[in-house]
Amino acid sequence: MRALFLRHGESVHNAARSGEPAAHSESDKLTGKGVEQAHAAGAGLAGHGVSRLFTSPLRRARETAEAVAAPLGLEPEEIEYAGELTSGETFEQALARVRRLKAELERGEAGELPLLVSHGIFTRFFLLDSVLGESFAAPMAAGLWNLGSHNCGLSTFAHGESRDPLGEPIPGWTCLTWMERPWSRP
Repeated sequence: MRALFLRHGESVHNAARSGEPAAHSESDKLTGKGVEQAHAAGAGLAGHGVSRLFTSPLRRARETAEAVAAPLGLEPEEIEYAGELTSGETFEQALARVRRLKAELERGEAGELPLLVSHGIFTRFFLLDSVLGESFAAPMAAGLWNLGSHNCGLSTFAHGESRDPLGEPIPGWTCLTWMERPWSRP
């Protein structure tokens, strides 16, 4: 099985590029550029066989999912735990949310191709948990920012279909692509 992860389009906060968070109501919406990115992603993903569209509950992700939905002919389904890190959330709590999603994806229908519109940090946690497994620990969290992410960057993960160079199956999840934007280069 495969799962696609799409980071939300450019938000007001992303565009400000200041260390200071803007007011939540202003910072959590897409800019004009973010809306354009989301529409380009939807057009680029049309015809790729996406069978379900999931979204984080945060506004910037929902707005992105709404723009992507029409070309895919799908309605976004909200996953309340697939959002950004929250204030006071521990590493273990964030990792538990990622592992919950993995378990739910693994129980999905054969041949299904879900797309989750989420956040860079959630996707980074998914990636490092997939690569490092039980070795992924809280002291490594600061290094998550060394993994770049693009607004409307698409990452593809596979479960149970990848093989090592000797042809042996690779257990668990593997990352096939990271933050690509074939419809609009960064």
